[in-house]
Amino acid sequence: MERNNHYIIFIAGIFFLWGCRAPQQIVQPRTPEPEATYQYFLIDSILQYGLDHEVLYTMCGDIKPMSSLVSFSFPIANADTVSSVRRDIVNREEQGVWLDRLYEIQQALNKVSLPDLRFIMSPYRASYSGDRIMQVNVIRVSALDSLLKAQESFFGQFGLIPGTDPAIVLNTIEFNDRYERLRGYGYLFGYPDYAIDFFVKAFHESDSTGEFVERNFFQIPVYSNEEGYFVYAYPKDHMPTAHVDSVIYYKAGKILKQYEEVRHRYLNPDSTLRSYELLNERLHK
Repeated sequence: MERNNHYIIFIAGIFFLWGCRAPQQIVQPRTPEPEATYQYFLIDSILQYGLDHEVLYTMCGDIKPMSSLVSFSFPIANADTVSSVRRDIVNREEQGVWLDRLYEIQQALNKVSLPDLRFIMSPYRASYSGDRIMQVNVIRVSALDSLLKAQESFFGQFGLIPGTDPAIVLNTIEFNDRYERLRGYGYLFGYPDYAIDFFVKAFHESDSTGEFVERNFFQIPVYSNEEGYFVYAYPKDHMPTAHVDSVIYYKAGKILKQYEEVRHRYLNPDSTLRSYELLNERLHK
């Protein structure tokens, strides 16, 4: 549903960009520095990507109750459906290194403590030829609670109410049926109701007829680009409105401007960003 470009990160060193753009490859070798230093390097790298993209509108605002941050792909899933009844799927000698790296990532995420934000790493329901994708999402808890109340006619069917642990909400939606998953993610990603209704109906129509439903896209700029990250689909015959689409656009623009004004203060000599410091100081103001 969300057309932002996710990162599949192999902690051994290779970062792959995937999504609607051509794959890129960025080499990031692990530093030989102490474990704690490496963890904060990893945290800053992840948070910088988020701040420079649409995750800004979750971490520094409440436009998007949730945003997808990064994805980690590891060859730990069961690729043999015939053996799905077996207990022993992961071989420690062959695949233990991947679990150990996942542990490193989780330990780094556990060190992030920012007001009203939860960083959750959870598996995608589907696996891909033995690869399990672990998605890191950031959720603004207060915005999630407001959403669960405002859309209780949808979330209430799962027993999801304000105060529910964000990880429960996320995994309930991820492991649900196709159309409920699409709608649930649409709400979590902060898209307007009419766009979510259209998107779900368009998918249903495509599934029924085999034909793609034409659409337009409403683009909201992020620091790294004007288009392609915070974007949602709407019907070809629909005209975006001031009281819905423009409100999101200008509210996002205000947050982006504030970020642009302070970003340079947190740059390291190598142009990396002290992202955690930036967020910690701005969110505690």
